[in-house]
Amino acid sequence: MRTASAGRAGFTLVEVLLASVILAILIVGVGFFFGYLIDQSDVMDDKTRALELARQGIEEMRTLDMNTIPDGTTGPVNFDKFDRYITVSSPFPNLSKARMVQCYVVWTGANGTDSLSLSTVF
Repeated sequence: MRTASAGRAGFTLVEVLLASVILAILIVGVGFFFGYLIDQSDVMDDKTRALELARQGIEEMRTLDMNTIPDGTTGPVNFDKFDRYITVSSPFPNLSKARMVQCYVVWTGANGTDSLSLSTVF
């Protein structure tokens, strides 16, 4: 003789399919999230490298005698996918020995073309 509870011992096919769909949606969402994190990590790595190249350019200019360097732009100097430009100018007419040095780094990364600039006055 069958009892009423004997027919309800497991999950129905509809319940299993619904649970599978919900699990698949969660897994895809987590996958997209981790893909986004990896892309953003690449972007930050590029910005860190560009900042280091700009700092290096400023430090290289610091070692030179500014009185012997004419106004203008030098570059590009290529470092893998990065191009570095250095611009020297005399923006202060009252301070003839003061020089503005700007280091500009351009690269193409995960988000397309990007740039970073540092400047200082010697």
